[in-house]
Amino acid sequence: MESKGSQQAQRFNASHVVEAELEHLDWATRQPMVRMLNAGYWRRRVLAIKCRYELTHQQGVRIEQILQRLGDPVD
Repeated sequence: MESKGSQQAQRFNASHVVEAELEHLDWATRQPMVRMLNAGYWRRRVLAIKCRYELTHQQGVRIEQILQRLGDPVD
């Protein structure tokens, strides 16, 4: 029998990995968008970091700033 905690998605505390990803995403989302690497693609990358890792307050602020730069999703 599995415990309830093992059934939920694990979030990792790897601050150095998050910092490297945020540096790249911050730079990449400031570049002109191309068809393949559009705002939707970058939004998915940013949200994956947000869901996968335990973020510090400052990292959460940076995530929100990047998401604001990308604008509202077009569905």
